[in-house]
Amino acid sequence: MYVAKFEEQICAVNNIRIDTFAREFPLLDSRSVHARWRKGSWQITRIGEIWKRTGKVFSVPYEGIDAYPSFQFAEDGTPLPLMETVLNALPSDMTPWQRAFWMTSPKAELGGSNPANSIQTGDSRVVGVASKFGIDFLN
Repeated sequence: MYVAKFEEQICAVNNIRIDTFAREFPLLDSRSVHARWRKGSWQITRIGEIWKRTGKVFSVPYEGIDAYPSFQFAEDGTPLPLMETVLNALPSDMTPWQRAFWMTSPKAELGGSNPANSIQTGDSRVVGVASKFGIDFLN
């Protein structure tokens, strides 16, 4: 009985955290990812899924869909160059939401900036921070 109440509170806190994330960092559905992709073909409507499957971007489950945090895309709608490298450096067993929260949490090694900002500005230090986190996460 007590465990159930505790689990309900944890779920409520997680939901608040997820909704706060979605307000601060716009999420895109597959259609929106395709619409922003200026270099692409109108025939490839599921480009977000292709990029996710090939490790160029990640998505999070949100309100019943795969939602792609918009910070991982350039102005032309393509994945930012560092995104794939950072995702490869992170532990593969991280959940999508763990990745999202890691990407948007300030890191001392990045001067207090978060990895998402570093990826957007092309600051390659973020790869080392991700690699170090991967080692720490596994130990």
